[in-house]
This record gives sequence, C-alpha cells and structure tokens, in this order.
Amino acid sequence: MSSCKDRAVITLTTDFGLADDYAGTLKGAILCHCRQAAIIDLTHAIPPQDIAAAATSIGHSFRFFPNGSVHLVIVDPGVGSQRRILALKAADHLFIAPDNGVLTPFLTEARFQEAFQVNNRELFPGTVSTTFHGRDIMAPIAARLACGMDISLAGPELSRQECLQISLPAARVSAEGIIGEVVHIDHFGNLRTSITARDLAALPAGAGLSISLRGRAIATVSTTYSDAAPGALIALIDSREHLEIALVCGNAALVLGCRLGDRISVTTWKCKKNQTASHRNR
Repeated sequence: MSSCKDRAVITLTTDFGLADDYAGTLKGAILCHCRQAAIIDLTHAIPPQDIAAAATSIGHSFRFFPNGSVHLVIVDPGVGSQRRILALKAADHLFIAPDNGVLTPFLTEARFQEAFQVNNRELFPGTVSTTFHGRDIMAPIAARLACGMDISLAGPELSRQECLQISLPAARVSAEGIIGEVVHIDHFGNLRTSITARDLAALPAGAGLSISLRGRAIATVSTTYSDAAPGALIALIDSREHLEIALVCGNAALVLGCRLGDRISVTTWKCKKNQTASHRNR
C-alpha cells in the first residue's frame, strides 16, 4: 500500500454545484481506476459555463499542491461536440480538461511542457455518454495518470500553439490610473477585481488614491479586515495579490448591489504635503 507521502493527488474544478450527483459520480469514476487517490474538491461552484473563471481559479490554485498532482478541470459547454479533450503537462503538474481555453494559464512558454489530445478509446469505458465526458473520459484518464500512466498514452501530441487560448480579464493601467472589473464574488460577498498589487505598484510613488466602485469611493488600501470598524467599506490586497473590496463584518456585494463585470477604477492625485513642499521649493 502506498504511504500518505506518496498518495496520488487529483483536484476537481467544475461548475457542477453540489445539488446534483455529478460531482459524486465523478469521484466514483476516478476511484474505479485509482482507488488510492486523494481527491480534493477545489471548487464545484464555478459559475455555469464560465470558462474564464475556471481558468483563473486553477491558474492560481494549482501551485499549492505538490508537483505531479493531477488537476481535472470540467467547465465544458461544448460537451458532445467536436471540441478536443486535452491531457497537458505544465509546471510539473498534469491537467485534464476540454480544449476550450480553460487551460490558458498553462499555455505560456514558461509553464508549458507537453500536451496530448485525449482520444485513446482503449482507456474509456464501453459506453460513453455524449453529455458527461467528465465522468466517462476525463475522470478515467485523470485517474490513470495519477496511478502512473505515461501522459503520452492519452493520444497524439499537440503543440502549445494548437491548444485553444482565451483572453482573461486584466486591468488597464495608464498614467492617470487603473480601470478594472469585478471578476469574482466569494461566499462572504467580498469582491475580487482584475486589478493586481503589481498594477497598483506601477502608479506614481507618493500619490494618493481614490478607488471607485458603484458610486462609492475608498481612499486607502488597508492591510487587514480589522483595519476599520464593522460596517466600513475597505479595499485590501487579497491572498491572490488582487485588489479586493470588502465590507467589514458584512457583505460588500449585497450592500453595493455589485455583479461580476462591474467596473472599478483607481485614480491618483498629488498629496497636499507634496504640493506644499513643491511650492516652498520654487
């Protein structure tokens, strides 16, 4: 028996939710081929058919798992069509997903290692549903990879350029400030934006900030949720190094009536102290 240290890891990222049996039967299909796998529910709450949200989620989260982990990503509005299924190796991790752009974060030159089209029918069950390739094709392949199968057995090799990539939300930075959007609303109602800590660092040093969202303005970036009193609207850098808007001890999305895609802006202004100093130096 494998030790805990050597146990195969498979993560699941889907838009299945938990009200139906889809996530459960996915795990069953994995265990039929790799009973010792440690199956981790990364999330089953990706918004339905939101390929970009799934790409962003797995693109950040994979790094917190050991090298060699297998990541099964199923957000698949094209299931049953002619779209391909990919088995991809990147950054010393393995990924199984539809070829619809959900693996975009791993198709950079720095991360990409190799990719294969999953079409080796000898690895599939006798009957394959046209509406649940996640269970009947992707799960068995992920399980076999976790239990040691060489990725090249999945099917013919593909170049990085042959794999579909999509545009992911990114902020627009200029000398006047930054324009971004809300890209995720978590269980607490916190609003993750497309603006990153790196984007903020590109603004002029010493400038004051005004962060505007849904008609509300925030004048500073806090360090923790406890920097302000309950009920205060704050901005801070979240665990993914993105600008987040939160309501201390409350739900910012609910209070602001905010939705995915809402615009957020950061503008800069010269601090009065700097203006005074400049005037004295004339």
